[in-house]
Amino acid sequence: MSLGAIIEAVVACRDVAASAGFHTRAFGLEEVGRDGAEVLLGVPGVETGRLRLVPAAEGAEEAEPRVWDVGPRLLGMYSRDLERSTRMIDEAGGRSREPVTYPYGAASLSEAVALGSDGVWWTLPKAGPGHRPSPALEGDPERLHGELHTAVLVPADHDEALRFFTEAGGLQVAFDGEMGGEPFERMIGMPPGAALRLSFLVSADQAPARLEIMSFTGVEARDLSGRPLGLRRLVFAAADPDATAAALRVCGGVPVGERVVRGPAGVEVELRRSGKGEA
Repeated sequence: MSLGAIIEAVVACRDVAASAGFHTRAFGLEEVGRDGAEVLLGVPGVETGRLRLVPAAEGAEEAEPRVWDVGPRLLGMYSRDLERSTRMIDEAGGRSREPVTYPYGAASLSEAVALGSDGVWWTLPKAGPGHRPSPALEGDPERLHGELHTAVLVPADHDEALRFFTEAGGLQVAFDGEMGGEPFERMIGMPPGAALRLSFLVSADQAPARLEIMSFTGVEARDLSGRPLGLRRLVFAAADPDATAAALRVCGGVPVGERVVRGPAGVEVELRRSGKGEA
């Protein structure tokens, strides 16, 4: 009764075609499926870490969120070259921030953050020795970006969200720590003195994409968990979708469809049987 990899991240778009164009130009993703007005992007041959673009409700015009506003907030993927990645994002119509290097556990990590289409923020850690599995990068040494590496939620209650995904969802905590200081202020744009807590969760097999829970102190955050645009749903693999959905409901998940519950930060969690990642 545990969650596996994130098969798809579902993004509600003002204009699906325009959003598809942005993601193909910025990240080199390709169309791997289509269902009516919906477009599925990913890396051919990699069945997890995909991006499903769906039309938003008509008239859904919303102000762009900040990284620390409550809601399903960021998506991420590895990059082999952050300068090249940020240039591609900007040329595709996004707004990137300066890459920075900061302490991460016993080592250091270089990362860039950028605002993409429909208010989705992107985090791009630099791929290097010891990075977590990425079939897209491992399968093509010339590829700049991997598949989706992570999805990031900013909940109102960090510990409650952590319990939801670990106790009910069966994910494991790979990292849990607080970060602050000038590198993070510069990378994220948060005010001086602000700090963040990051919990990085993985499935038992550590297959991409994965989940992060992030919360902030020292910021003025808006609750945008119900924002109709942007990241709205995460589709997880599960060996027993019905049992896992039941466990998530017991832990506070609100049923919104078959094998779908609404969880922390307003994110919809859909369970799909492991091995059924096709469009």
